[in-house]
Amino acid sequence: MQKQTDVLIIGGGFSGVNVAQKLSKGGLNVTLVDKKNYFEVTFAMLRNVADPKLVGDTPRKLYSDFIGGTFIQGAIESMNTQEANLANGDTIRFKRAIIASGSHYPTLPLAKSISAFDYTERHQEMEENHKTLAAAKSILLIGGGNVGVEFAGEIASAFPDKDITLAHASDTLLDSMKPKAQLKALEQLTAKGVTVKFKRRFKKEGNLYRCSQSNETIQADLVYECTGMKPNTDFLKAELANVLDANGLVKVDSSMNVVGYKNLYALGDCSALDIPKHGYLASVQGKMLADSILKADQGKKVKPYKTPTIAIMAVTGHDTGVAQFPFAVFTAKFIIGLKQKDLGIGEMFKMFGSKPNKLS
Repeated sequence: MQKQTDVLIIGGGFSGVNVAQKLSKGGLNVTLVDKKNYFEVTFAMLRNVADPKLVGDTPRKLYSDFIGGTFIQGAIESMNTQEANLANGDTIRFKRAIIASGSHYPTLPLAKSISAFDYTERHQEMEENHKTLAAAKSILLIGGGNVGVEFAGEIASAFPDKDITLAHASDTLLDSMKPKAQLKALEQLTAKGVTVKFKRRFKKEGNLYRCSQSNETIQADLVYECTGMKPNTDFLKAELANVLDANGLVKVDSSMNVVGYKNLYALGDCSALDIPKHGYLASVQGKMLADSILKADQGKKVKPYKTPTIAIMAVTGHDTGVAQFPFAVFTAKFIIGLKQKDLGIGEMFKMFGSKPNKLS
């Protein structure tokens, strides 16, 4: 079956949903395609696993309950400049396409599921992950970026009696943040009883994990590898391999156009736009791209994209965290509480013109 749309949006993450909502509201015929039938505030998943009673299913919502335009659940296998081919054999022809296919963690599917594409299945997946975590006495987390740091803090807050080790390859946590933020995060995790090991590269070796640098070994009941985020861009390799850089990211210009193609755009985790990646920033990108497209259609001048100034927060448990602003780093509870309140779930849905599901 062949379908037709003005704007095809591939991927219903932060950027894809925001651009879909704005363009649909602006009067364009929009079709959003995603493998899942639900949107998820992914940066709330770590608490969802560690202490599910605090957030429940509030981070998730069916696309059909709030998305503007047309939603199609399906997997896109290939595309060119005029049409996209779905795994079920359908074809979607478009005038413009926005690639917002996001990313995944091959070793940490609890953060972004790679198999639970149904709302109920995802709920069950999270419940099973929580039960596994609750049963473990010793835990090793590999990777001291945002995911590893936040997950260690969430686990330590929910299960203060567990033996938790966080191992990181470099000599500071949160490599993309300022030294003061890095030091404060380390202090907060240590105060919660987390053992932090720097300059460690642990790899699985039988029932153990061995560091290739120190030869140290660790045996833990449960190991989370919080590294190796990969962009979801394999579907482009068949006909548009030239748009990908060496890391599999889509190359874009200052208008978020895919380099060399005026009717194709890319943003969010799958694009080479803004490194490092951040969920809230992806939402801002979606809004900016939608505004640019609507202005261009009205013959108005469009400014090139510039990375906006935003605060970056990393929570290190239920009551602590660090907030990095361009001018300073803060750990005050009234500032950290802006995210701690509901991990930004309510604010994210508000950006989409919706509200999260009620906590049951």
